Amino acid sequence: MKTVASLIMAALLVLAITAYAVDDPVEQKDKHASFEGKLVCLGCDLKKAEGARAACSIYGHDHVLKTKDSTYISFLENDYSKDLISGEKYHDKEIQVTGVYHDKANMLDVETFTVDGKKMGWCNHCKAMDHCPFRGKGKM
Repeated sequence: MKTVASLIMAALLVLAITAYAVDDPVEQKDKHASFEGKLVCLGCDLKKAEGARAACSIYGHDHVLKTKDSTYISFLENDYSKDLISGEKYHDKEIQVTGVYHDKANMLDVETFTVDGKKMGWCNHCKAMDHCPFRGKGKM
């Protein structure tokens, strides 16, 4: 009887260790993160730094965050990131961006960003990422 109980306990222990050791793919891939750097057009920056054959004036500028170690982080395209990707408002500015980071794609699903000391977040009142006083106050 003790042998059966010992075998069951050993099997449960092995299962517990195996379950703990197996990474949850969602947990591993998607993590909240915050990055700081400069908003640059990826094509223009690569053209300037490395002679890439970018044709942004024809195909459009695609802005990304360039960190201090020269890593480029792209933004998942949605309403939260459209002002960053277009770059019209924040080109060449220092920004801090927070969101869910997808490391395999080196891409950030933007939640908030801070530029010129102003934290921008989604405002249901304005239907935009802005510094609106209504944001988060439950007002229409």
